[in-house]
Amino acid sequence: MDALAEIVNPFPPPPIQYNRYTQQNLDLLALLRERSSTTVHEDLRKSQHAVLSDQADVPEWNLTELERPRADWIIEEGGYNTFGDRWPVRFLKLWSTHDQ
Repeated sequence: MDALAEIVNPFPPPPIQYNRYTQQNLDLLALLRERSSTTVHEDLRKSQHAVLSDQADVPEWNLTELERPRADWIIEEGGYNTFGDRWPVRFLKLWSTHDQ
């Protein structure tokens, strides 16, 4: 066996966005939500540095990217986008033996 041969993982590494889910960033998001009166993501992105001006290491990217997706929006739109890919969602009624 060649000593220079690499062992290659068959699975790709996770997207770089996963590195953003640190406790510090999640705490900043909670503080942003606590201090802000709006729930609109765009408004929070524009004002996050002003709202968190007394905090250290506020990232340049939008902290609301760390929030969980809204299931009601996913159902309404019939799918969701993640890391540049569109994922359709189909909902099937599941029958139980009690329905018959």
